[in-house]
Amino acid sequence: MSFANFVFYPLVIGCIIAFIIESIFRAQDKAPQVLRSMAVRKYFWRQAWLFNIIWFVGYFILLIVNRPGTQAMPDMIWQG
Repeated sequence: MSFANFVFYPLVIGCIIAFIIESIFRAQDKAPQVLRSMAVRKYFWRQAWLFNIIWFVGYFILLIVNRPGTQAMPDMIWQG
């Protein structure tokens, strides 16, 4: 399991759990708890997206930096 999975999956699971809790509070018409659970859900959602974007940017930067160099052409004598 990579570090990205270690960080990203708990954020997604936390967002899903917060959404379920928010739905329960909405069904019971508990306004203060709905606002708090909505704030928690939005936090997990933003953190998951932010981590995902940072991971992709870092991946593409490493992809460009570690790109193999061009191969030199061998010395050829052209006969024509």
